[in-house]
Amino acid sequence: MMLVFLALAAGCGAPEERDAAEQTGVESQALECDRECIRAMVNRHLALMGEFGNEAAYAASLRELRALGPEVVRVVVEVYDAWSLSAPPDRAESARPGEMRWRAAHLLGSLGQRDGIGPLEEIATTPLPEPVEDEHLFADEYRVRLRAIVGLEKLGAAAELRAIYAHGGLLRRPAAASLYALGVDVGGIRFVDARTALAEDVADSTDKSPNAGRPAQPEKPGSRAFRVTPRTDTPAIIR
Repeated sequence: MMLVFLALAAGCGAPEERDAAEQTGVESQALECDRECIRAMVNRHLALMGEFGNEAAYAASLRELRALGPEVVRVVVEVYDAWSLSAPPDRAESARPGEMRWRAAHLLGSLGQRDGIGPLEEIATTPLPEPVEDEHLFADEYRVRLRAIVGLEKLGAAAELRAIYAHGGLLRRPAAASLYALGVDVGGIRFVDARTALAEDVADSTDKSPNAGRPAQPEKPGSRAFRVTPRTDTPAIIR
């Protein structure tokens, strides 16, 4: 059995005291939690990631998982691997395996454990499937790789990101962006504030399909000479 500590139960103490305890990591309620207990906590957290309006429960769950230490990383990796099987067992979760792997990779980067760097690097460097064989599978796997890159960024894994960048391929630019966020400029990346960019953008409401190859059109595309004559028995025009 592994001894871990969870935060004060809700409703105990003044709000200021509870907030201070959460922020400083003060833990006073002990709980014995073995591997199956940790797995249940991880699965609950992954389920919370698919719900809306549960920010407080999600944040509390993440604090509890972080308090478990490095052991939780190993359990999350096991859960990730279980969802990576070609024929996964029946589960209560309704999300697709690709979505659950994305959530597990997200959690690995959010735990703040350096032990998560190795698994995230392995996920990021696993070869992608061919898009021509199954574009939906490719899209799922690419999203998982991108999430692993962000996880490495969260954990400050600059050396691993450099290796991914040097390898090239589809993950070269995402790795460069994460390196830039860590203060490592490999070139070709610049920061653009989203609000500033949107403020400078001027949309042409008359152009339904803009591109750089032609000027904006004053009217909707299509022939002005051709007009559709509805049938007289069309229900839409029967009064």
